[in-house]
Amino acid sequence: MTSEEAAVTGEGAAVTSQRAAASAVPPIRREVLVDAGPAVAFEVFTTRIGQWWPIADKSVFGAGGTVAFAGGQIIEQSADGQRVVWGTVTRWEPPAGVAFTWHPGYGPERASHVEVTFAAAGPRTLVTVTHTGWDVFADPPAARAEYDHGWPVVLDHYRRRAGKHDDEGSGETWVALLHRPGPTAPREGPIIEDPRFADHFAFLTRMRAAGFLVAAGPLTDAAAEGMAILRLPGTDQAGHATLLATLDDASVVQGLLAVTVRPWQVMLQARA
Repeated sequence: MTSEEAAVTGEGAAVTSQRAAASAVPPIRREVLVDAGPAVAFEVFTTRIGQWWPIADKSVFGAGGTVAFAGGQIIEQSADGQRVVWGTVTRWEPPAGVAFTWHPGYGPERASHVEVTFAAAGPRTLVTVTHTGWDVFADPPAARAEYDHGWPVVLDHYRRRAGKHDDEGSGETWVALLHRPGPTAPREGPIIEDPRFADHFAFLTRMRAAGFLVAAGPLTDAAAEGMAILRLPGTDQAGHATLLATLDDASVVQGLLAVTVRPWQVMLQARA
């Protein structure tokens, strides 16, 4: 996800600000101190949300699924592949903050707004969640009261995960992304010359920056096909990888490339 994809227009920000100011129901503001610096705290909250979000209790589909920031949205995927959008990113400024509309279980017309900031506090980070926009609910006070009980539960899961971000025993998930020409790929000429291929390279660059990418490149015995190997921290992250591969890669979304996500059990690694 790029900052351009996540940027909110000045007009949109003004509407959000006016809505919050006009609301008779006050915002929720929750703070949590995590044992990590701002960069790691931001990464765990966003890139690694699928590792700590209490999906069994705080989701649309329930246990067995996953949730991820992908393609400028927050998306839940059930165990059987169903997907639902929880919200759309309106601000993406690592490691200072992230903001998004919020409507799990509802359409975007029922969206409230959440902003999360990350401020250094010595070797730790003060993470502040501000939730506004209660007037979209049929019963704003009741909705606020429900979230006022829910956010502490969610943030406690986050605090515990952020505090052990470098644990050796946290496990990892390896996947192979197998790319091939998609339904809108050009019939003639090298696929790499299509302007949309730059979106694929941008996706791989984001995976490398997040620390997920192990290797990527074309298959030399199959024209226009390639493979990328991802290693995600935490076990059972195959669903997260699928969301990233299918929704955060604009070349796949646009149909230039098609992708198959295959789980990979690594049995032997070379020593560093």
